[in-house]
Amino acid sequence: MSTKTGIWIDHKKAVIISLDGEKEEVLTIESKAGKRVRLSGGSRSKIPYGTQEFAAGNRRDRKYMQNLKRYYSKICNRVKNSDSIYIMGPGEAKIEFKKYMEESKPLCGLVSKIDNAGKLTDAQVAAKIRTHFGEEKKKIIQLSPED
Repeated sequence: MSTKTGIWIDHKKAVIISLDGEKEEVLTIESKAGKRVRLSGGSRSKIPYGTQEFAAGNRRDRKYMQNLKRYYSKICNRVKNSDSIYIMGPGEAKIEFKKYMEESKPLCGLVSKIDNAGKLTDAQVAAKIRTHFGEEKKKIIQLSPED
């Protein structure tokens, strides 16, 4: 039996729905990346033409990107046994996640479609995924991230 997986993703959370035979598994993974902080302006040294303080901002950006990679890695570990993956979401996270998957050799080529989708409830996400794969409603199993 083939496993079809749909993912609604943004930088805060991902809802993963797997359709496999007679069951439908729903899993929500929360991102611990936090907010991307943009500072307006910066501090200058007292010396004219001295170096500017960019270290703190760069460090924050690197930490944010590392946290996003960990988040994408968790999602990849959950969908690695899928035969087809449908990705949707409101922002740029879906495209970033697809690029992350392309870098991972085992998951390369599994994405069937990427779609724009605003904020949706879990039931709306499940309905959209079932429609995409042409499946009917099945018995729903809610998973915790530790499973």
